[in-house]
Amino acid sequence: MEKEKVQPHCMVCYEPFKRTDKIYTDTMFTQIQHAKCFIYSPEFIKDKGTYEEIVKKYLQYKKSFIVSDIPIKDLLVVSLIRKEK
Repeated sequence: MEKEKVQPHCMVCYEPFKRTDKIYTDTMFTQIQHAKCFIYSPEFIKDKGTYEEIVKKYLQYKKSFIVSDIPIKDLLVVSLIRKEK
């Protein structure tokens, strides 16, 4: 059975990633964050690029993540996180 793909969100601003968003991956947890939201020191940047470029480059992301210009915004998880703010 094939694993269902998900629409990832930035762990800092909780916004879904769009195809052309500039993002960084980190060396500690291999998380994806918007470049403007990156919360770690620059020495922890593993890779830079657009969301689409990074997803295509790394197999673990390509297998799991949706790349779309119209990201899913009304996920239950995002709704719950925003309520806690």
